[in-house]
Amino acid sequence: MANKYISLQGRFYLAEISAGVAGALRFIGNVPEFTLEIGADILEHKESTTGQRTTDFTMVQTTSVNFSGQLEEIDKENLQYILSGKNHTVTGSTVEAQSLGTVKAGEEIKLDGYNLTQVSFTDSAEPAATIDESKYTLDPVFGTVIFKDVAGITTPVKATYTKGAVTHTTFASDFSKEYMLFFKGVNTANGDNVAVTLHRTKKSPETEFPLIHEELGQYAISGQALSDTSKAVDGELGLYGYFVTIPAAA
Repeated sequence: MANKYISLQGRFYLAEISAGVAGALRFIGNVPEFTLEIGADILEHKESTTGQRTTDFTMVQTTSVNFSGQLEEIDKENLQYILSGKNHTVTGSTVEAQSLGTVKAGEEIKLDGYNLTQVSFTDSAEPAATIDESKYTLDPVFGTVIFKDVAGITTPVKATYTKGAVTHTTFASDFSKEYMLFFKGVNTANGDNVAVTLHRTKKSPETEFPLIHEELGQYAISGQALSDTSKAVDGELGLYGYFVTIPAAA
């Protein structure tokens, strides 16, 4: 009889659920770790006839299926998923005469945008004077400015610039999304293919998001599979989902 060992590799997908229907599958990139954990609350009954107080009956009261894993590829969809946030596309626009208040030499000031172009600064004299570029250092990518010399500048200083289009991903602002999870796997021990489907999953908002790395970043995710009560308890699709073994083609 052949040994039935298992060593899995594969591709993970999420499909956002809207109005109870799972949409298109989205490949979430390389996942070096992923674990399913099945839990249960068990009612135990102790008999009182033998003097040994043994357990003579158990009953499963509730069950749970939880997941945990690591994501490595951080596109804007994965970032939104990890941060339990929402993506917002911020279009480029022009800001006219934004007041920076009283500026001091050596202080760094954040302007309202990124990838800035056509940047100029004026003071509040009558008439207003344009501040020479030699008096400040601009970081247009991150939208910051340091005034090196404020002598002769009448405050408040005003900034005019055009900001570029960017994507904002908010933190901890969307806890309602549900996803079907699908795994296309291969058992490298024997060549069989396997598939896993969890009908409904919801990610936990709890996570860690390192901002400094010595190596490639990995981001922990965890969450829970929710039951789909439209499925039969003992049916072939299961309340939470199911594991499929697909034999290698003859």
